[in-house]
Amino acid sequence: MLPFRSTLVVALLASSAPIAAQAQATGESKRPAVSLSVGAFQYNLPGSLGAFQIYLAGVGTTPVVAGRIELPLSRFFLAEGGLAMARPEQQFTSSTTSLDPNPQFVATTTYLIPELQLQVQAPLFAGRVAPYLGLGTGIANDRQPSKYGGSQTTYTVSGSAGLRYWLSNRVGLRAELRDRAIGNSSQGSAHEWTLGTAWRF
Repeated sequence: MLPFRSTLVVALLASSAPIAAQAQATGESKRPAVSLSVGAFQYNLPGSLGAFQIYLAGVGTTPVVAGRIELPLSRFFLAEGGLAMARPEQQFTSSTTSLDPNPQFVATTTYLIPELQLQVQAPLFAGRVAPYLGLGTGIANDRQPSKYGGSQTTYTVSGSAGLRYWLSNRVGLRAELRDRAIGNSSQGSAHEWTLGTAWRF
């Protein structure tokens, strides 16, 4: 009788271990997290007409830094708020110089993009791996020098596809591609390729 009881206890403990691990993983996945990512900002920025110049074009690739906070709504949905910053190089044409009918200037501006996203994820391997998709909106603030017309602000819509990989209950990695429309469809766009680290509270 004793061997049977011992066998039963061992079987119950063995069967309950995955359930406990899954419950713990589910609890961890509902904790807020912050992330810091760096990568490449491939941009084709919108033009604008100012009082003293016409902004021609901004096309190229520059580094981007993004800080984000994740608030799980359930095991499969997250709300995310974030701020991305890049320093694109842009060209301007001045209409105030009479010596040259088409003088051009190149300036590096600061691009700030605060936004909100709703993301859906598919937690795998007890939640350690989570591919995700997101859709969001925000504003794009191009902080141009005052001599080129000052800051320009427009709206932005973004879609993201990425992967979170949790190394432990608190620390993880994150890789993402975020496609962004800036202004209306005839204006600008950007692609953000980033890698980063995440920490759960």
